[in-house]
Amino acid sequence: MIQEFKYKGETFRVNAHGVAGHEEVFIIHLVDGEEMGEISIDRMTEENDQSAPIEAICQMLCDKLIASDEINCAAPDAGFEWVEGNRIRKVLPSNMGAEAH
Repeated sequence: MIQEFKYKGETFRVNAHGVAGHEEVFIIHLVDGEEMGEISIDRMTEENDQSAPIEAICQMLCDKLIASDEINCAAPDAGFEWVEGNRIRKVLPSNMGAEAH
């Protein structure tokens, strides 16, 4: 899955591949469409809550990226929300068949 989302007033893109709970997850901070900072986790090998939904992992990674890159968030109290219409690709689980765009 590659999809944009908003968190704390900032725009991010997630690129996650693998099976739920065992994905490689990459988060990229976007500013005016430009890729700024990046952080990732390999949920197969790094310690994490493998039952956590992808949204929770995105938030956890964003919080780490915000702190490490000292990002001054536009809306620090704003929560997580997917940006509809900006899904680049979503791959259905293997038991559901082919890929959807």
